[in-house]
Amino acid sequence: MGVSFASRVVLITGASRGIGRAVALAFARERALLVLAARSAERLAQVEGEVRALGAEALSVPTDVTSPDEVRALVNAAVSRFGRIDVLVNNAGIGKVGCVESETFEDNVRQTMRASLFGMINVTQRVLPVLRRQGSGAIVNMSSVMGRKAFARFGSYAIVMHGVSAFSDNLRQEVADGGIRVSVIYPALTATDLLREANEAEMPPPFRHMTPLSADAVARAVVAAVAKGKRRVVLPRMANMLLLGEALSPRIGDLIATALTKQRIARLFRMSNGKTYHETIAGYPG
Repeated sequence: MGVSFASRVVLITGASRGIGRAVALAFARERALLVLAARSAERLAQVEGEVRALGAEALSVPTDVTSPDEVRALVNAAVSRFGRIDVLVNNAGIGKVGCVESETFEDNVRQTMRASLFGMINVTQRVLPVLRRQGSGAIVNMSSVMGRKAFARFGSYAIVMHGVSAFSDNLRQEVADGGIRVSVIYPALTATDLLREANEAEMPPPFRHMTPLSADAVARAVVAAVAKGKRRVVLPRMANMLLLGEALSPRIGDLIATALTKQRIARLFRMSNGKTYHETIAGYPG
């Protein structure tokens, strides 16, 4: 990779499962020092054990990213233990499925906004003074392809992921003079618990037969983005065609989104070539 993460301090939110866990293990293999944050102390302890089994050091701090006091304690614990923070991975968040006419839509937006955007802002604001003092650092914000192109029935999540995109673009420009780099990761559907509670009929139409990315693939992209200073990463690469179409014309973007509801088209885009989302996560612990 050309960049050593040995002894660099990486703070990861939402680290107890899914992409966060995979990111923690990916950086552990690079011999980074890990600060793991999530609400579940039990799950964090399990991931910490996995990190240590790979020969890396870790500090677990149960944290609700929507709580300013808990985030303050998290950052203080990281600096007290390791003296610095080199990489912040903002991964904590939730997602809910439902159409705009649903009675729960407005509440879904509020809940997702609080956890996935305001939580991200909260952690970033606490970490930035540390990075400023150091004169260096990297921030990785987890968004989604939905952060560039919304799909039907996933509007509440897409609204927030668009917010993550705007926040990240703004932040990148504001901190560029401080030696701080900002990367945004835009994965398509990924094999995590995000949509476990949604039944297949409720899923956004293009997702119903789509083969999800692995959390490990997303984690490798995060490590590479930090190593190479990438501003934006879209996964899989073919998803860029959807985003390009949307950038050219909303009509083209909508046509591609509609086309992806057909399995043969999704296969052509290399986004349907195995098990569906629910088939993939069926064997995962709840």
